[in-house]
Amino acid sequence: MDWSRHWIDTGFRAIEARLARHPGPFAFGERPTLADVCVVPQVFNARRFGVDLAPYARIREVDAAASALEAFAAATTPVRQPDAE
Repeated sequence: MDWSRHWIDTGFRAIEARLARHPGPFAFGERPTLADVCVVPQVFNARRFGVDLAPYARIREVDAAASALEAFAAATTPVRQPDAE
């Protein structure tokens, strides 16, 4: 768990710095892009491993904006996948 949290935090620091240079609510503006598709599952993993997301305001903003879209919610929520048990 510690190893996973360490590497998630390391990656999130870099992602947060990059996203901070761009307006939201999505990673690069008003519409979702491939970047949002990549960020949302990483936030899911961060929560699964107990990473404190408080320092990552832009990442949380991206996740909230994307998760509010049905297409993202359906695609990125594991329990909503057709093969979920």
